[in-house]
Amino acid sequence: MTDRNAESSLLRQALTLWRGPALANVPSETLRALAALPLDEERLEILERRIEADLFLGRHRRVLTELRALTAGHPLHERFWGQLIFALHGSGRQAEALEAFRTLRRRLRNELGIEPGKDLQTLHRRVLNGESILPRRSGDHLPPCPWAASCHLPPDIGTYVGRTALIEEAVSQLVRRDRVAPPVLALCGAPGTGKTALAVRIAHRTRNGFPDGQWMLRLTDAEGNPRRPSEVLAEALLAAGVDRSRIPEGMEPRAARLRAELADRSVLLVLDDAVDAAQVRPLLPGTAGCAVVITSRKDLRGLAALNDANVVTLKPLRREESVRLLADLVQGGRGGNERAFAEIAQLCGDLPLALRVAAVGLAGRSPAEVSRYAARLRSGDRLCLLTVTGDPQAELRAAYDRSYGELPPAARRLFRLLTLVPGGDVTQEVAAALLAVPGQEAERSLAALAAAHLLRESDAGRRYHLDELLRLYAAERLAAEEPEASRSAASRRVDVYGNSSAAPFTPPSDPEPSGQGKREAGSGIDSVDSTAAASTARSIGVS
Repeated sequence: MTDRNAESSLLRQALTLWRGPALANVPSETLRALAALPLDEERLEILERRIEADLFLGRHRRVLTELRALTAGHPLHERFWGQLIFALHGSGRQAEALEAFRTLRRRLRNELGIEPGKDLQTLHRRVLNGESILPRRSGDHLPPCPWAASCHLPPDIGTYVGRTALIEEAVSQLVRRDRVAPPVLALCGAPGTGKTALAVRIAHRTRNGFPDGQWMLRLTDAEGNPRRPSEVLAEALLAAGVDRSRIPEGMEPRAARLRAELADRSVLLVLDDAVDAAQVRPLLPGTAGCAVVITSRKDLRGLAALNDANVVTLKPLRREESVRLLADLVQGGRGGNERAFAEIAQLCGDLPLALRVAAVGLAGRSPAEVSRYAARLRSGDRLCLLTVTGDPQAELRAAYDRSYGELPPAARRLFRLLTLVPGGDVTQEVAAALLAVPGQEAERSLAALAAAHLLRESDAGRRYHLDELLRLYAAERLAAEEPEASRSAASRRVDVYGNSSAAPFTPPSDPEPSGQGKREAGSGIDSVDSTAAASTARSIGVS
């Protein structure tokens, strides 16, 4: 249509026929996602065309109020912002036009981590230079982008050992064609167990089963802070080809739009480093053609309960797998050094991350030097040795820092105090003695540590185990954060507990008893005795 007056008039009349949000009275969320959102988008496109026609006719001041309301209601809609900047510039309000661009840029950076599009940057440059600007022709609006399959996966690891059966089972689960719902696989476990590497390997093995794309979305930022689901949804919608100006506001509309975009598609989503199940659920596709692989340091069994997810807790590698991984990394799979490698594997807790960092320290060393390295790990600062300087992602202590920092205060304190218990095994009664709290309160802290995979649960939840590398880290935190008087008091309580067979522990009125202490006991655990407890206390400076 070349008659701008007629175009503006007819489009204005058409827009008056719009009564409100499409299908607002329909209770079906699926129907709204599939039908209402496209209708809402079509209305916005018509509104854009009508405003473009008005701008072409020089009605800059007339549309300013409307455009301010539209940018407030659709704060990430770049086309409306571009029209507002154009209208302000055409009204002789250059400073306000530049401020509008800065406002949009801040919003895009803060919420999506992106810059304004090229068209807006060009418009901004012209306003800044005081150049004349011609309005877009109404026929210039862009059609929806066609779907383009894309692979966002990082490279697979060339040297990979172990988890063969798990990989085969996961691949079979994800690509099976008779599924009626999108399969969800959650890989959980302690820091350093190789969750992300395993997820990437599984994703590459299943690429051919998802021809419409394979996306990897990180659920934490570079500092390890949780990303909001709405922010991750915006990233996923961009991957789906949705124009930034078309991304709806709010988590639920974005989740519905993503499900609509993925309907009848076959896309694999890898969601890395999930904080909890609530962060994941809005990102789950709604149709069986897609599949999801999740990694998390947390317990995601809630996804198994409500979303039929297969939740797998990764354990350390088997000792023979650890030795083979070291041999492959250090000497290309050649034989020799098996005894030293076995000791190093044991000192690394058979954790893939620790083993790979150790392999860096072993590169190019002779058999004698490998044995000396094992001795250093055994007697030196093991966590410091298992570090690649300058790379936090290759540092076990940094991984532990994140998990420890996310714990509730009581669970953090219990984690520190567990180093006073010899042997690494602990029960609810021992935890209650350490914290000087009732058993139920101690159980909550134990559960928090187990959910963060900083303790291993056994014997149907009646016993927990602190692995050696985590124990070394907990000892560091104990020395740095726990006052000496508090350490001594906790050590005495464990000592008293280990020599008592009285009733379950009752917290004393003084939470840090001195001198004789209280008699605190319960069902008992084999690894606790007063002599060992005293030895452990002395080793970390508790007298």
